[in-house]
Amino acid sequence: MNNQNIYLPYLMTIEKITDEAPLVKTFRLKFKNEEEGNNFSFLTGQFGEYSVFGEGESTFCVASPSTRKGYIECTFRQMGRVTNALAGLEVGETVGFRCPYGPG
Repeated sequence: MNNQNIYLPYLMTIEKITDEAPLVKTFRLKFKNEEEGNNFSFLTGQFGEYSVFGEGESTFCVASPSTRKGYIECTFRQMGRVTNALAGLEVGETVGFRCPYGPG
């Protein structure tokens, strides 16, 4: 976790948005702080808290391989307040990301 504070999210820039199916999107998220991105690691199957500032957080698994550095991907379905807010974001906007959680 950045700055050793479990409550402080990484700041991520939406680099790419892929429409997977109706109401299902995949975001490619790049770490705003390149050093954090290069040092970040996780295990396959771990999850994170993705946040839209002012709306809240939602929990999703990290969808990208753990061998990639500098970015992560997440796939979500629009189902509620936070996921609808996520779906309304565009490339270049910022989201928060707290991770990794779970045993993998």
